Amino acid sequence: MKLLTRANMIGCVLACTLLGTATTAMADPLHRTHYRYAGIHTHRVVNKVVVTRPAPVRTVTTVSAFSLKSLPAGYVRFLHNNETFYYSEGVYYEKKPHGYVIVKPRAGFRVATLPRGYRVIRERGVTFYSFNNVRYRKLDGFFVVV
Repeated sequence: MKLLTRANMIGCVLACTLLGTATTAMADPLHRTHYRYAGIHTHRVVNKVVVTRPAPVRTVTTVSAFSLKSLPAGYVRFLHNNETFYYSEGVYYEKKPHGYVIVKPRAGFRVATLPRGYRVIRERGVTFYSFNNVRYRKLDGFFVVV
């Protein structure tokens, strides 16, 4: 008894041929299709400059009794009149027993830089910087709350 008859061998050869052509057609970079109206398309690389707007600046307009368990990343700790305060992105915090609370900055607080979104205000020949409803004045390379 022959294991492969002539009909089985022809069927096996056809199946292998079809399998081989199907995989090569899928790997074709031009995506040739056998549909009547589908043409050969190519991929084009387009170098286009995309201008995006910066992320919106979060502002704190009211001080509430809301407390945080931890401070935002990148905070700065500083002392003012023997009290410890924390600063992050224009917002001032103070440590309380139940967590960190947002506080209004006191006159004299100094920061090295202001976050994105501050405004420049000129009044009577004096330049002020405003962010988060807090006014700063630049003195000796620092921004001081006035």
